[in-house]
Amino acid sequence: MAVSGGTLVGRELEQRQLRDVLARAVAGEGSLVLLAGEAGVGKTRLATHVLAGGPARFVRGAAAPACAPYGPVTAAFREHLRSTPRALDDCGPLRDRLAQLLPELGPATPSEDRATLVEAIRCGLQAIVADRPAAMLLDDLQWSDEATLELLAALALALRDLPLLVVAAYRSDELARAHPLRRLRHDLRRDRALREVVLEPLDRDGTAALLADLAGDRPSDALVATVHDRTGGTPFFVEELWAALEAERRVRPTPEGLALDLDQDVPLPRTVRDAVLVQVAGLSPAARAAAEAAAVAGPRFDLAVVAGPDGEAGLAELLATGLVVETAPGTAAFRHPLTRDALYEDVPWLRRRALHRRLAEALDRDGGDHAEVAAHRLAARDTAGGVDALVRAIADRVAVHAHRDAARLGRQALDLWPEGERGPARIALLEGHARSAELAGDLAEAARAQREVVSARRAEGAGRALADAERRMAAIYALQGDRRRALVARQVAAEAFAANGLPGEAAAERLVMAQYHQSSGTHVQAVAAAAQAREEAVRAERPDLQARAMGLEGVARVKRGEPEGLETVRAGLSLALAHGLTPVAAEVYQRLGTAHEIAGDYPGARDALDTALGLCDADSALGEVCRACMAYVLRELGDWDEVDTLCRTLIAPDAGPQDTLVADGVLGAVLAWRGDPGAAVPLLTRCLETATQIDVVSMQCDSLAALAGVAAREGDRGRAVEHCRALLGRWGRSEDHHYAVWGLRWAAGWLAGEGELALARGCTEALSAIATSAGHPDALAALAFALAELALAEDDVEGAVAQFDRVVELHAGLQIPFERAQVLVRAAAAAAAAGQDDVALERLADAHALARDLGARPLAEDVVAAVGALDASLEDVVGRRAAAEHETAGLSPRELEVLRLVAAGLTNREVAGRLVLSTRTVDMHVRNILTKLRCRTRTEAATRAGELGLLLSTPGVG
Repeated sequence: MAVSGGTLVGRELEQRQLRDVLARAVAGEGSLVLLAGEAGVGKTRLATHVLAGGPARFVRGAAAPACAPYGPVTAAFREHLRSTPRALDDCGPLRDRLAQLLPELGPATPSEDRATLVEAIRCGLQAIVADRPAAMLLDDLQWSDEATLELLAALALALRDLPLLVVAAYRSDELARAHPLRRLRHDLRRDRALREVVLEPLDRDGTAALLADLAGDRPSDALVATVHDRTGGTPFFVEELWAALEAERRVRPTPEGLALDLDQDVPLPRTVRDAVLVQVAGLSPAARAAAEAAAVAGPRFDLAVVAGPDGEAGLAELLATGLVVETAPGTAAFRHPLTRDALYEDVPWLRRRALHRRLAEALDRDGGDHAEVAAHRLAARDTAGGVDALVRAIADRVAVHAHRDAARLGRQALDLWPEGERGPARIALLEGHARSAELAGDLAEAARAQREVVSARRAEGAGRALADAERRMAAIYALQGDRRRALVARQVAAEAFAANGLPGEAAAERLVMAQYHQSSGTHVQAVAAAAQAREEAVRAERPDLQARAMGLEGVARVKRGEPEGLETVRAGLSLALAHGLTPVAAEVYQRLGTAHEIAGDYPGARDALDTALGLCDADSALGEVCRACMAYVLRELGDWDEVDTLCRTLIAPDAGPQDTLVADGVLGAVLAWRGDPGAAVPLLTRCLETATQIDVVSMQCDSLAALAGVAAREGDRGRAVEHCRALLGRWGRSEDHHYAVWGLRWAAGWLAGEGELALARGCTEALSAIATSAGHPDALAALAFALAELALAEDDVEGAVAQFDRVVELHAGLQIPFERAQVLVRAAAAAAAAGQDDVALERLADAHALARDLGARPLAEDVVAAVGALDASLEDVVGRRAAAEHETAGLSPRELEVLRLVAAGLTNREVAGRLVLSTRTVDMHVRNILTKLRCRTRTEAATRAGELGLLLSTPGVG
């Protein structure tokens, strides 16, 4: 394929493919299309020929080596703004977030998380198509930053609702095995959103057609054979070779067509480089200098930077040759990147270094991207300047949550750091690198960097910095499942915090240590750690930590056979309730239940909760708070029937929305999890509205997460994503975090599975912050879960299985059965993907038992579907009775008879006559059917029965 004189040669199939998706975009169904082919095959020209001048607005951007975060998309926005300067004004407050990428928009507001920045970019895309469909070409993505590729994966499905076609072009011959474009292709394939057009080199007939168009005459068969053999049918090389032949007058007409003049001594160019150099041989010294400077600058460059103080004449001559074209005011690019490659290789080494140095200084002065500055300084052998620029480039990428890119640059900067220098700057770089590597999912790299941080801090002495470093080290070890090392790091952190007059921080670390000891069965150490944490919490005047420590200490004492441990737990519970610490009380309630269960006193577990309510009853106002707190805790403990009863007493007809706030959210969530969205959504919506009005952050996040789950279950993907985004945003504006753990965990997993990887990583970042600051085991388990889901979404099955094993292990010590059941289902999916069917079925059996006990029918149905996907016997996995219940939706044989007759249109009286029952008995059966099917009317029940395949033919029913 080539364009000569405006005529496209060949590629009829590829043109039809692009025109088809363009027509769909114009009609409102946008998409992302990958355009692949080796260098010089004509990707850019094909896309430009089809997309430009058509019914859609055409904008383009391109990546370059050392590309800035979101560089290609930013370039496309910038091109659109040149023609429509106020195009992004309708983005409202998100416009200020876009200003992070486009400084010309004005002052920027930093994005709280990556998800907000992605939403701002999505808003910018909507602005481009506000008045007209658009086609966007993002070129040379083999050089792209990873943030852009993650963005494309996140936006691929959303494009279906926009009149926007995005064509992402890349060189298929430059993709290493670990290239992030391969992950993008995997993500798109998983979401069934992979559309790809692949360009191959021209065949001999195509080469002949291109030569005829370039020459304006018929080439001879011999010329075609020679050119095709030399170029391999790569259109760009064909054009360059023809231009070189023309420049040397190597072609003459013959009766058979144009032929090579073989009498000359000059050899035929064998490479693109040879062909290009033939064309530039006649340039003046000034133009040759401009060509060298442009080649060193890169495939795309700033004209003023390349020209320098006295090179305008030479640059003008270079532009006149057509090797370089002006793409926008003040900006130019080589006609093809391969042209630049050929010229760059021909620049003498010493001159190349000098040019790199000059360009680095100019870019630095003019505010260029720091990664580009670093590339030039390193090419000029200025290692110190290159490292400084890399450090600034890393900060730029962290600011826009491009952690994969930040980690890649961080590794480069650390490798280049002068040996033996371990000053504050290197330690700061290491700390940031460890954080970015963790958030990018590279735990091994995060651990390596953080260990070096710890070593450096230890050399400085046992100060606060060492304590913080050991805390971060412990969190990374815990994510890796290395509990022994995590425990050692926590111990060092606790002692360092205590030595520096920070007893509260020391107490928090010792609480995590106590949890580790308790779950591993070393109860003497657990009691010691919890007791010390309790003393430090008292000194710090932190009742929240004191109550948690008492709960842990009490449970550990019970496990050692000391009955008085129950009183310690009760005292911690009373302390939490007295200070209104609902999330802490929830944790201590779990400890108390565990203590009674260990002692074999199951009625005592419930009595302990009643005692807590009795404490609240001492004051009527506090009593309402205590009952609401109890409802929340019982929900987490899985006593959903009691939750239903308690919440309905709180939701009195004369109660105001503020009085029923917690009950609305807690009961709504339980109803949703039991499969009754019709009853759940009004309660959850009222809870969210009230919590938002009076700014009760705990119930805002709780109801948002539950509503997201309902929307996801009902297939309303857009609303589910919207709720997840709101949950993540609300969490980020609060210092109170524990209550959001379960919602962020679920959101991270669901979003990863849906391909919304930017939002999923935002939830993972939030969980990382919570797990690091609080050290709660459920937060650590939730973070490990989120990382496992991301690994699974990125096709890292081995990594996902390892992380899920860790999650299952962590949940074994947590009294949150519904979350454990959800975790087991997802862990089973990972095991099945790894071919571990026995492990998967074992986990599905455990999940089903939990779901069945809870009455969480939708989750139980997920288990049934997963068992079926493994071609296993449902009866063997969940038992004969449970399997039969699934086949009949839990209805008895008599209820099935009644349901089939009701669905056939019979009244209760007619059913009674048919089955020889009393009308009252039929009324009872109908009520039970409606309850079990979670339906409100007979019509809904009939529809649901049809969906479940329960409406078999009934004798006597016509």
